[in-house]
Amino acid sequence: MKSNRWIKFGTLAGIAVASVALLGGSIVVSNSPGGFNAGLTRAVGNGDTPGGLLRLGSSAPCDSLDPAQTFDSWCAVVHRLYSRNLMAFAGKPGEQGNIVVPDLVTDQPDSNADKTSWTFTLRSDVFWSDGSPVTTADVKYSIKRLFDDSLQSPVALDTLCLLGTCSGGRPDYKGPYVSPAEDLGSIVTPDERTIIFNLNRPFQEFPRLLATPQFAPIEMARDVSLLAAGSIYAANPASNGPFVLTIDQAGLQYSFTKNEHWTQTSDGIRIPKVDSMSWKVFPDADTADQALLSGEMDVKLNYGLAPTARDSVLADKSQRTHIDNPELSFVNFLVVNPTVPPLERAPCRDAIFYALDKADLQTIRGGSATAAVAHSLSPPTVLGYDSSYNPYPSGSNETGNLRKAKQSLAQCGYPDGFQINMAYVAIGIGKDIFLSVQKSLARVGIVVDPVEFADFAEYSTTGIGSPETTSAQGIGLASTGWGPDYSSAYSYWAPLVDGRKIKPSANQNVAELNMDEVNSLLDLLDAADSATETARLNREIEKLVMREAVYLPYAVDRIVLYRPSSLTNVYAQIALGNQYDLVNIGKRENLPTK
Repeated sequence: MKSNRWIKFGTLAGIAVASVALLGGSIVVSNSPGGFNAGLTRAVGNGDTPGGLLRLGSSAPCDSLDPAQTFDSWCAVVHRLYSRNLMAFAGKPGEQGNIVVPDLVTDQPDSNADKTSWTFTLRSDVFWSDGSPVTTADVKYSIKRLFDDSLQSPVALDTLCLLGTCSGGRPDYKGPYVSPAEDLGSIVTPDERTIIFNLNRPFQEFPRLLATPQFAPIEMARDVSLLAAGSIYAANPASNGPFVLTIDQAGLQYSFTKNEHWTQTSDGIRIPKVDSMSWKVFPDADTADQALLSGEMDVKLNYGLAPTARDSVLADKSQRTHIDNPELSFVNFLVVNPTVPPLERAPCRDAIFYALDKADLQTIRGGSATAAVAHSLSPPTVLGYDSSYNPYPSGSNETGNLRKAKQSLAQCGYPDGFQINMAYVAIGIGKDIFLSVQKSLARVGIVVDPVEFADFAEYSTTGIGSPETTSAQGIGLASTGWGPDYSSAYSYWAPLVDGRKIKPSANQNVAELNMDEVNSLLDLLDAADSATETARLNREIEKLVMREAVYLPYAVDRIVLYRPSSLTNVYAQIALGNQYDLVNIGKRENLPTK
């Protein structure tokens, strides 16, 4: 589960203003588009006029309408229309969207001192779309089914091992489908509104975990009924949110209508403005983009504009005011392996950091609209991200600082350069990334030879994921990247830099970094009980890791979102893939779309 927390800074090019004028006996309302990147820090579009139809479109359906099964991060804003969590990310723009607040529960949970036991109380006014109440039995059943292999949920095994005993890293409990009579004793439900989670280790971020789509409760009775009929929950999911989902034509057309059993007083996160929504899946991305720009739809899902429309609107000054260009949570970087000579010498690693041409790598990744040059290893979506942090400046044009690179080579004893092997996957732009690195480092005499892999599975498990392989093949550089789960700094750093998590295969700490100081800070980060403390520890860990020069960040992925002038209250939800928060968007039916 890869996902998304994330601070995006945009230019506030204008303040949305609604004005009313009488022309020929009719009311014409204008609504400012807000400015480039305005939707990253505030809700764009004035007007509280309720009602209307919001038309959604995409070039693909969600991978699953069962929240437990979804891998696609963009689907989180779709699930949010009809499913609620115990805790959820706030319905706010900017950094406020990273805050986890009570959703189906009455208040923040109670926990014991070591954060191994968490007690939640369900609200008494939350109901499924058939009128039955949401109960703790639904919540427990929903989490139990995450253990079932047939569900193929993206929830990590390590996460499931929080709630059950594990052997060889795999849960012993197999879920309610395989073992319907077996209980998951770590979850206790003394009554219909009280639920207690007893974890196998302290976990401060448990409420944040419960805010992810996969942990949204489903209606147990609906799932049991569908299974008995030979169907699956994704074919007809129940709703406890403001909208009921109807599958008009699977994979092609969907509709959302108001849930008569949902009440605004029960939900402080979702404040729907429209009466209904339609969702059409177009045959390809370009066709969907044309529909958006021509006014046939209001919001495009699945990662924003494709290259043709993206380049067109960005080149048109009048259209740029409708654009939000958020950075996502995924950081692309090179592993600079300190176990491979001569990279055991820190100045030799520094030389690579300074010599890399990040501007060329940005171009390979699609240019500035789809990739932001990265100076920081920390994702821009986690607490503590500092956009000004740049310990290895790459020059004013980001093509590299060759003077500093040559100085570092002299310090490491190789003034004329050295030879090193670089691993990459020969799929998509994989070889282009290798060639770019090879070319940029050659400018200071560093010769980079290829170690090519055919697929990502081998690459991440027995390739660079195997310390034995990296040592045997002398892999000093490797192209890869990483993003956090559930908008969490800990879930980002722990796999990459915790020396206690180094594994013989599928190892994510490819640099094999094992520092007592970093490990201790990770333990503190895991136990941090405030946003301020989390941010502070995130910055401390990053500074220590960047000082070691073992992970070289060069780009953060971006998307291009387009918001028509006819929409109100439009903002990117930072914790949900930086997609527009659909549930809170309004629409002025008598406004032009552009």
